[in-house]
Amino acid sequence: MSDMTTDNNSKSPPWDQEAEQATLGAMLVEAGATKRAFSIVETEDFYSQVHQRIFSAVQAVYKAGEPVDLVTVAAELRRRGQLEEVGSGEYLTALIAKVPTPARLRGTRCL
Repeated sequence: MSDMTTDNNSKSPPWDQEAEQATLGAMLVEAGATKRAFSIVETEDFYSQVHQRIFSAVQAVYKAGEPVDLVTVAAELRRRGQLEEVGSGEYLTALIAKVPTPARLRGTRCL
């Protein structure tokens, strides 16, 4: 399927699901990434409503002065009644796996 809908009068905006996932994953993994992301990204910048909800929860946790991580963000989403809507803790964990990092190379062998 292309970026454009079948209706010639309406277009779907270009978006990159993997970029959204990597951004959120980085925010869950690295405290510095959260602060940097807030300086350039807003909730509305995410095309996916699931990602918007997660980003909003990250913002709430950060503004409350709590550490942003898988546990605190999942708790905030649960408090909002949105944890299951975003794919539960499994999806949050999957976001972390989307973060490109050299640490993931440990223990792997190249042919």
